[in-house]
Amino acid sequence: MKKQRLFWFICLLLVLPLPVLLFLLLDVAQGEVISPDMVFTGPGQRYTENIPVIDIRTFGYQPVVLTAAGDTAGAAVVGQGGGSDPSNPYAVIRKTGPTFVAPGATAHYEVTLSNYESMTHTYQLTDTLPLPLTYIQDASSDLTFNPATRTLTWQGELSPGHLDYVIEENSFVLPYLDLAGFGAVNLCDDFIASGEDCNDVTVTFNLGINGYTANLYGQVLSQLTVSTNGLVLGNNTAVDGRNQWLPDPDTSGLLLAGLWRDVDLTTSGRWHVAIISGLVAGYDVFYVQWHDASHANNPDLTARHAIAILLNGSASTSSAQASTCSAQASTSSAQAVAGHAFFIYDNISDPAQLVMQGYTIGVTDKTGARGLTYAYAPCPWPADCDDTHPPQGYPPLAGTTLYLQPVLLGAGRDYHRTFSYRAIVNGQVPETITNTAVATSSSADPALASVWSTHYLYVRRQTYLPFVSAFEVAP
Repeated sequence: MKKQRLFWFICLLLVLPLPVLLFLLLDVAQGEVISPDMVFTGPGQRYTENIPVIDIRTFGYQPVVLTAAGDTAGAAVVGQGGGSDPSNPYAVIRKTGPTFVAPGATAHYEVTLSNYESMTHTYQLTDTLPLPLTYIQDASSDLTFNPATRTLTWQGELSPGHLDYVIEENSFVLPYLDLAGFGAVNLCDDFIASGEDCNDVTVTFNLGINGYTANLYGQVLSQLTVSTNGLVLGNNTAVDGRNQWLPDPDTSGLLLAGLWRDVDLTTSGRWHVAIISGLVAGYDVFYVQWHDASHANNPDLTARHAIAILLNGSASTSSAQASTCSAQASTSSAQAVAGHAFFIYDNISDPAQLVMQGYTIGVTDKTGARGLTYAYAPCPWPADCDDTHPPQGYPPLAGTTLYLQPVLLGAGRDYHRTFSYRAIVNGQVPETITNTAVATSSSADPALASVWSTHYLYVRRQTYLPFVSAFEVAP
């Protein structure tokens, strides 16, 4: 339970009658389910900062242990990294250096640029030294130093690292959870109560205010948007039921298509979202569920499926209560699975009819340049869908779990470059020296075209103890 809620329950303990208090405690024990309190942001669009939080271990579920990802032919599974956001292992820029330095000492800095996109880009790197740092000239450095502006610069190209996804049927099965049984509300209720249909509608959830983030295609997201049409979006962009082949430049926004099709939940079917603890050992997940969701053109064509996205951030370790790992190991583990997700299938009432109506299972990045279609059938109106791709694959069987893993397809290319330099620290104790490296590029994605990474150096006197601890860790 969050600290704020614990405070209020202590207060309630002092003022409420015992029967009322027991009822409230029972409600919390059932998973801290919260009303969405959705806000109207436009026709067919809602926004909320309240996300139900459910620990399914209290209902007898045992977490699935996430095994290490296997090797994929022609690709390298991306592991831990760093950058301007510590929860993003795929940051374009990363600046590192010492944490503590004494006055007059020399600090060694490194700046790494990485191109995780699918094409070569030109980068411009600028690192301006603050006054407490004096640059040490280095003729062998690739960086150019301008004493007048105190800036280090570099310009050049980086090959594409091509960070993308593989989608494979997983060896373990994640359970399909009917969140209504845990108290989560039907997201359609608010639309219907407002006189709207629950058709081609979206709800945006603020993860950041709850202490979480998600990672998709190397971008850290504090909000996720879910659509009735079987989609999770990395931005608040409405996508209709006319499914497309992925990647598709005309389909803007980060997109996870668990079962993209034309769905109408106005009169039948349900739609739920929650943050789930205890589903995957050591991680909380953003869980979206479509239950008996009816096709807009055929109410008898229904499906039960879900999307589960592993979450980053300190809150994502709350489900690892039994873990004996250190906080540092937990952080490294969380970075190692940044961007991993699952598609879970419980039932498709008529797979053959689904193929006739059209569907897409896949993923795409923000610009539509990268992506993957796992299974696909074109919609029955080619003029509307503007798609000529032939069908691929078949709708998953009940009990199937598809695992989405980020991979670096261009791992053998020169997709990243590291620059280093040294500077004398002229600051005084207890000064903090802030130093930011900035990079711009030819990327079409604004979030990647201008990036920065800030390093903080604390000027401190070095003190040494006259003994060596048996538990001392080497720097």
